[in-house]
Amino acid sequence: MIHKVKPVKDNTKNSMIPDLGRNVNTNGFMIPEVKDALKRFDVFFHECLPSDSSLLNKVLKYVFDRQGKRIRPVCVFLSAMASSKPLTDATFVGASAIEMIHTASIIHDDVVDRSDQRRGNKSVNAEWTSRIAVLTGDYLLAKALMLVTEYDMLDFMSIMSRPIVEMSEGEMIQTEKSIDLDIDENMYFEIIKKKTAALIGASMEVGAKSAKANDLSQLMHRIGENIGMAFQIKDDIFDYEKTNLLGKPTGNDVIERKITLPLIHSLKQVDEKKRTAIIRHVKNAAMEKKNVIIIRDFVMEHGGIEYAASVARDFVEQAISLISTLNDSPAKQALINFAHYVIQREN
Repeated sequence: MIHKVKPVKDNTKNSMIPDLGRNVNTNGFMIPEVKDALKRFDVFFHECLPSDSSLLNKVLKYVFDRQGKRIRPVCVFLSAMASSKPLTDATFVGASAIEMIHTASIIHDDVVDRSDQRRGNKSVNAEWTSRIAVLTGDYLLAKALMLVTEYDMLDFMSIMSRPIVEMSEGEMIQTEKSIDLDIDENMYFEIIKKKTAALIGASMEVGAKSAKANDLSQLMHRIGENIGMAFQIKDDIFDYEKTNLLGKPTGNDVIERKITLPLIHSLKQVDEKKRTAIIRHVKNAAMEKKNVIIIRDFVMEHGGIEYAASVARDFVEQAISLISTLNDSPAKQALINFAHYVIQREN
């Protein structure tokens, strides 16, 4: 069944729909047009979700009641709006499919990483089982592809299938590197481009395509990739900055033997003996949490956070340089504000 995107009424009731606007940051990119688009998106998206399985519906409600900032749908909307074209049904179909793919990927990631937490709540695999989590992720991936097929948007299919492949490749490369712990900056950038930037780039490309601004689709993709690179680097910085209730670093990446940019840079500043010692702490981080503190202090001492932040800023500057070529509009400025937001955010 094809769902048409309808204007939102204030009295909309749907058990699958969370409190509209919750968890959405209201920085300069959240202009009225984007807020309205997100409201319409929420209704359309949650109408597409239900299945014949009551358990699956329960899991989906659990997931989307705790959804994040909907960064990727925002990318779709900002791209479409900055193309100086009106939003269409295709824009909401694309945003919904992208969000399904993203959500499926993080559900699967939690299973792979054996993570018990997601945004301060139990992950799906912790609340239920890994089997249920994998099946939920599979359902969302299939639903995304079914949605674009129902609307006969086969050009979206090719755009969205690429990041699905790349996210899988990125996860495999990162898993491989967690064994030998041999990773340099170029390999790190390849991993985060595949795992994060590819889907944000696709989100921006879908936005332009949905607004029939085909001539801008590749430009928007490049803007999205640069923003995505900065976004992931900022996330990797958080792993060294954020602390638990006891004031100790969470160090989730280190515990999972993921060597990210702050540590890569810091390891380049020391001799082989010190490097070997730090790598040994990484290998033992999951067994003794004191290793996480040692590694965090090492990164702080050798400027790893500052360096990673400067690289993230470089990616944002590249994105803004590309955005500057667009026609002036409120959406263009909102897109610039969004680029700044990804490295200024606090969560």
